[in-house]
Amino acid sequence: MRIRTKIFFLIFSVVLFIMMGFYVITEFYLEKFYIDSKKENLKSVSQIISNPGHPLDFEQLERENNVTIYIRQFSNDIFVSSEELYIEGLEKKGVLQHIRDGKQVFQKIKIDDPVGEFMILFTPYQNNRFVEIRTPISSIKESVQVANRYYMRIIVYALGFGLVMAFVFSKKITQPILHLKEITKGISNLNFSMKFYSQRKDEIGELGNSINRMGDILYDTIDDLNIANLELKKDIEREKKLESLRKEFVASVSHELKTPIALIQGYAQGLMEGIATEEDRDFYCGVIVDESRKMDELVKELLLISQIEAGYLELDIRKINIGKMTRQVMDKYYMEFEKYDISYPEVDISAFGDWKYIKRVLENLVSNAFKYTPENGKIKVHVDEDGEKYRVEVINTCRELTKEELEEIWAPFYRGDKSRSSEGTGLGLAIVKGVLEKHKSSYGVELKDGKVIFWFDLDKAI
Repeated sequence: MRIRTKIFFLIFSVVLFIMMGFYVITEFYLEKFYIDSKKENLKSVSQIISNPGHPLDFEQLERENNVTIYIRQFSNDIFVSSEELYIEGLEKKGVLQHIRDGKQVFQKIKIDDPVGEFMILFTPYQNNRFVEIRTPISSIKESVQVANRYYMRIIVYALGFGLVMAFVFSKKITQPILHLKEITKGISNLNFSMKFYSQRKDEIGELGNSINRMGDILYDTIDDLNIANLELKKDIEREKKLESLRKEFVASVSHELKTPIALIQGYAQGLMEGIATEEDRDFYCGVIVDESRKMDELVKELLLISQIEAGYLELDIRKINIGKMTRQVMDKYYMEFEKYDISYPEVDISAFGDWKYIKRVLENLVSNAFKYTPENGKIKVHVDEDGEKYRVEVINTCRELTKEELEEIWAPFYRGDKSRSSEGTGLGLAIVKGVLEKHKSSYGVELKDGKVIFWFDLDKAI
């Protein structure tokens, strides 16, 4: 059964119960109430008559209280009166005896003259007398019947009115509840557009406001979950790419190690067995030294990237000369200057940083520039002031890079040009990223006019 129907029947049942109770009270207790009221009226009149200090005006008392007052005397246990016919012998003697004992007696007596049924109060009075106070009650039943008919009409009208009010109130009460039901149904289907708008201050209004808050919280939570899921998907994709790069790196490192090991082993064995001539010995030794150096550099890069990723890298921050550092790095490539358009700062510039690791950053960026810049291309190292910092830029001509390549370029083991897979291990920019983050320096990469610009910031040293 719907809640609206339940509320309708509940309200109508309450109205019906009240009306039926009113009918029962009217039908069975109204006459008794009237008679009890008559008795109380007769008692009040008798108290006035019995009060010696109260001025008596019997006619006024009779008019005001709709009673008839008789003062009678006792004589030989009978009434001294010409109206003896309305009292029977035994009943009369019993009444008189109670009056003599000082008691008040109520009697309902039917009298022929005047015709009708009366409620009579017999009460003792002074000087061997008693008072008889009559009031008619024959009209009470008729009045009760008229009242009952009148009240029945009221009950019928009240039931009709109650029926209409039950319908109206049940609709008014259940309408917001049904609206809340639709809202919660929408929330269950992840539809948060519906809201409960009402100025109600009762429990339904509080429930609506609570559902609104719940919907907003669920919306924000689901939105956060969706964002988290997207990030998780990106992380998973990134991890997959990283795993692929790791596998590629392992293959590359294996190749890089296998080749020098094989060369070192071959040339060393040749020297041991005396195969090489006197002229070839220097060449054999040179190959062994060169390949050993390559292996040493590879192992050092692996150790450094491991320290960075593990958080064990310790810095010695002090005042360093960026201009001098740049010149030292570029001097290593002086043999290549004829192939490129080279420029770098010739003045001394002081900043704060770890000399060893900032120099490693510059070496990796400059090495990268020489590696990927085509012949006759431009390579430039530029230092510019940016507020309280210096911005160091390494700019070189390069092929057009995609957005995806720029996003992945800082990842460990990543190499942009697969055709140059034999050159380097893909750890250079990852080392740059780790060192700069350890310095809490801003850094980035961007493309502009066919050039790639790597940059990072260092605090000024004044």
